[in-house]
Amino acid sequence: MCYIFLRSDFILNGNVVNYDNFYDNNLPLWGKPKLDVELKKYLKLLDGNNVLDLGIGEGQNSIALSEMGYKVTGVDFSDNSLSICRKRSSDIELIKSDIRSFDIVPDKYDLIMSRCVLHFLHKEDVFDIVENIKSCLRPNGLVYVSVFSVDDPSLIFRSASSNFEALDNNVFHDLVNDTFFSYFSKEEVLSLFSGFDTVFVSDEFGLDLSHGSLHSHGVLKYVGRNV
Repeated sequence: MCYIFLRSDFILNGNVVNYDNFYDNNLPLWGKPKLDVELKKYLKLLDGNNVLDLGIGEGQNSIALSEMGYKVTGVDFSDNSLSICRKRSSDIELIKSDIRSFDIVPDKYDLIMSRCVLHFLHKEDVFDIVENIKSCLRPNGLVYVSVFSVDDPSLIFRSASSNFEALDNNVFHDLVNDTFFSYFSKEEVLSLFSGFDTVFVSDEFGLDLSHGSLHSHGVLKYVGRNV
């Protein structure tokens, strides 16, 4: 049985990362929308076409899905991100909310995704979000997440910076902004989605050419099926 996951009695850890501070004249940060290869490959497994994007940002995957005929709901806390996404597509239902306290409608979504978002949170909040997803995803529905791995070079940077406090389990507290950042192992991601069938999992390292100067990331990608 699925239920609506209420966070009203929980204390969230710190603030959300304020992405509005990164935008210059409300221009996109991440380039043109396109569907991730890992996601596109497994869309054929979906029984329906209702999609929830937690941390939709500018709509990198969601706009492509909407253009393919999927009914997409996107949630984000950044006004600028939502504004850009809204200008790019009028067919997506956009909701401003902290994804940590967002109540997922039970048994509605065939695909729930969160791409390059969850690592910007304390792991305790990530665990709650994942339980929310697992509880409310439709039977046979897919989940798609990507997070920074323990091999990401920024882990070393945060470990050496006086602006960050290293906590247990590869969690870092930004002392200036009261935000958190978490790094994950492959085994940890698989454990988070225990009870799901693993459709795809990868542990990658490479150059990020999507924005800014050349830099590298370690990224874990996971696609799982609710059975």
